[in-house]
Amino acid sequence: MPGEKSKTALGVYPSLSPRSEFFNLFKIKRFLIFTFSQAFSLFGDKLDYMALLAMIAFLSQKYGWKSAQAISYLSVVIALPTIIFGPFAGVLVDRWDKRKILIFCDIARALLVLSIPLLILEIGNLFLVYLCSFLVFLFGLFFNTARLSIIPTLVAPKRLLAANSFLNLIGRVATLLGIILGGLIVDLEFWRRIGIRYTWSAGFYIDSLSYWISVLALIYVFRSSKKREREKREPLLVRGRNLLSLAFINIKKLFLNLKSAYLLILSSPPVSLTFASLLAFVLIGASVFVLYIPIVQSPEQMLGLNLGTRGVGFLGGVGSIGLILSSLSYGIFGHRIKKEIIVFFSLFTLGVITIFSSFIRESLVVFFLAFLGGFFLSPVFIAWDTILQEEVPAEARGRIFSTREWLLHFFFGLFAFLLGQLTIFFPKRHLLLAVGVLVTGFSIPFLIGLITRFRRP
Repeated sequence: MPGEKSKTALGVYPSLSPRSEFFNLFKIKRFLIFTFSQAFSLFGDKLDYMALLAMIAFLSQKYGWKSAQAISYLSVVIALPTIIFGPFAGVLVDRWDKRKILIFCDIARALLVLSIPLLILEIGNLFLVYLCSFLVFLFGLFFNTARLSIIPTLVAPKRLLAANSFLNLIGRVATLLGIILGGLIVDLEFWRRIGIRYTWSAGFYIDSLSYWISVLALIYVFRSSKKREREKREPLLVRGRNLLSLAFINIKKLFLNLKSAYLLILSSPPVSLTFASLLAFVLIGASVFVLYIPIVQSPEQMLGLNLGTRGVGFLGGVGSIGLILSSLSYGIFGHRIKKEIIVFFSLFTLGVITIFSSFIRESLVVFFLAFLGGFFLSPVFIAWDTILQEEVPAEARGRIFSTREWLLHFFFGLFAFLLGQLTIFFPKRHLLLAVGVLVTGFSIPFLIGLITRFRRP
């Protein structure tokens, strides 16, 4: 038809100029302040994580604890907030003012992180370390749900993909720097010279500072914003009722809102496709964590790569470079291809990479596959975020994003447990091959169906 943009077989829009949308983000002052303040906060989080590991090792040596078990318990504690409260966090975020949620959560996390070296270290109680970590990640759950939901209020709808790509890019760079520099920073003797008794406790202080910087940036961004969210927020409490009745009413409302979120997921094809692809993505992630990392660490006589734990870190660094490059390139050129196709093509490619990883033993090839894995990983997250922001109404975004996070954590734990049990009966490389074949086979029908649909006039 006249005036209609033509599409290729891949859903490409040749007339679009996504590059300009990506670079136009640099003209949006509020968005830039928001992005870089969150990146600094993310960098602080990596320092915090390194400091936690160092502190647990120190306390284990001091009090005779088993550090491996202590760290494994910490991993469980970190995942628990999302598993327990994930779906309900979105319901609450949708009812409350997201701006206030962001600021309050950052203040709470700043105080909690600061309390770890000031109080817990003196007491020497590992339970308090877990309790503080649980609360920090609980507030982080609410913060991240609100943060993803508020992006559409900072940029125009046509710039959502570019904005998510830019956020992803800056976040990946901050994460990479945190991983590379975190160990060096928390081990500097400089901290002792300025009165910090244990060098690794500096990681907590820097992380707390990053939260305060984020608070100031958020106050500035929201104060200068002329836009106001026009959402219908239901009060959690109704006057004139007893406490038990109030609790029952609000729990009922939480489940009703949660039910509406699942109905929305099933009723919207783009959202349904997003959640369907999530299962395949989590399966790959669990297989890398449970199957491939031990392969990388194991000696050659055990059919491993003999790279050790340091090799795992190097592979992670190479993969992070791929993440950064793909975030940048997808932000500039991603508008030209339909997001659903990007998701399933990336999953198909990740499945193929998993298949090759199951039998490749040459180090150079392994590092190249790690780079490719990182390169095809970022587009999945960027496309997911953009699809949900475009397809889900503002008043329901919180519960949808939190439901996604809950499913990610729940199925990651489930798949990791099942794969771990299967290693008793099958070699790890055979299981890795099976996962790759399964994900590749899962992606092909969706990919063919999407390409066929977008080829139709």
